[in-house]
Amino acid sequence: MLAGIGLAVLSGDVSAEDDKLKPEELVARHLASIGSAEARKGVKTRIVAGATTFILRLGGSGAESGPGNILSDARRLRIGLKYPSNEYAGEQLAFDGNRVSVGLNRPGDRSELAQFVYHHEVMMKEGLLGGVLNAAWGLLDTGDRKPKLTYAGLTKMEGKPLHEIHYRPRRGASDLQISLFFEPETFRHVMTQYRLEVPSGMPSVPGQTPPRNSFHTLLEYFGDFREVDGLTLPHSYRFGYTIEGLKSTYLAQWAFQDIKIAHNAPMEDRYFLIQ
Repeated sequence: MLAGIGLAVLSGDVSAEDDKLKPEELVARHLASIGSAEARKGVKTRIVAGATTFILRLGGSGAESGPGNILSDARRLRIGLKYPSNEYAGEQLAFDGNRVSVGLNRPGDRSELAQFVYHHEVMMKEGLLGGVLNAAWGLLDTGDRKPKLTYAGLTKMEGKPLHEIHYRPRRGASDLQISLFFEPETFRHVMTQYRLEVPSGMPSVPGQTPPRNSFHTLLEYFGDFREVDGLTLPHSYRFGYTIEGLKSTYLAQWAFQDIKIAHNAPMEDRYFLIQ
C-alpha cells in the first residue's frame, strides 16, 4: 500500500450492540447529527468556498494553491478548483442532474482525477462526492434513491474505529466498492472510500506469472464540524487519489481550508454544465 494517504484498513472488534445496528438506524442517527428535519429541508442550495491546495506526491511532483468552491442543490453538483499553472490548471467536475461533465487540464487532456470521476459517474449521480457539503448528499433521500446499504460493523481506519456502511446504487452497474464511515460517538460522516480493482489480464507468455491487478482509490475526509443555519457541517475537506499498478503509480492530494458556507443563493443552470 502507498504511504501518506491512509489506505490501510484493519478489522476492529465489534460489540454485540454494534453488530445489531441496522443501516437505516445508522442513517437516521447520521441525519440527526446534521440537524433537525426542518433545518435540513430548509436548504435549497449550498455554496462552499475556500482556499485549496494541491500536492502531487507520486507519479510526478508539484504543488499549487488557489480558490475552490462547491455549488449544489437538491440534485446537482459542481466542484471547482482553480490554480495558476500551465501544467495543472485545477479541476472542474459537474453533474447537471442528468449527466456528468469534467473540465480539461490541457486541450484534449483530462487529469487522472477527472478521468476517474468521468468514467465512474455514480459518485456524482448518487450525491456521494463532497459528502454532507453536497446539498444533494446521497443519504438525505434514501427513500427515493433506494440504494442497497450494508452495515459492515466497526472498522479501524488510520487507527480510529468508525462505523462502516457499504453503498451500492439501485440504478446502473458499478464496479466501484463504496464505503461510508461514521464516528461512533456522533454519527457524523467523516470519510468515504471509493475503490476499484482493475484486472491485469492474462500473461503474454504461457506459464508466466500474471501481472498483479491495479487499484484505484479515492478517499475523502471531513472534519472541523461547525454549525451553520442550524446544521452541523464540516469546515475541513480533503481528498486523495491513488493509482497502484505494475506500470504506474500515482498519488495526489487536495485540501480545502478557510471554508465558508452559504445557503439558498440562486443557482443558474450553466453552473452545472462544463462545455
